[in-house]
Amino acid sequence: MTRTDELLAQGGVRRVEVPPDSAREMLGIHIGHDPYDLLAQLDEAGERKAEAEAVAYQLENETKSLLARLASEYATAHAKEGLSEAKLDRLARADSRYADHIKGTAVAIENREKARNAYWRLRTLLDLDRAAIAHQNALTRMDG
Repeated sequence: MTRTDELLAQGGVRRVEVPPDSAREMLGIHIGHDPYDLLAQLDEAGERKAEAEAVAYQLENETKSLLARLASEYATAHAKEGLSEAKLDRLARADSRYADHIKGTAVAIENREKARNAYWRLRTLLDLDRAAIAHQNALTRMDG
């Protein structure tokens, strides 16, 4: 027989049924916020992270094909001049469309890193909450 069972048998302690909402409120009191809200925020942050990663991935991988298209355009436009591959590459990299693509890629990478940061910040808070709950449970067991 456990200590709790002994106390219940003696009548010294009454077992109280705690409704789920009350348990959620108590949990929020001990860790300072509602962890279920934090889970919803984590879900939203995960979606933003996935979208930002997809955009950055696409832009990073389109860079070489954009350069190839621009070089092809310059080769066609200057067919009679017989430009070298190096000259075509330099012309393609100097094109304003390539510069715009690079700026867009930089913004996408920045957004990706911000989304990752937000996601991992929330994830860390949840991990800290889990540790706080475990600590609170340990303290409760020590009191009983």
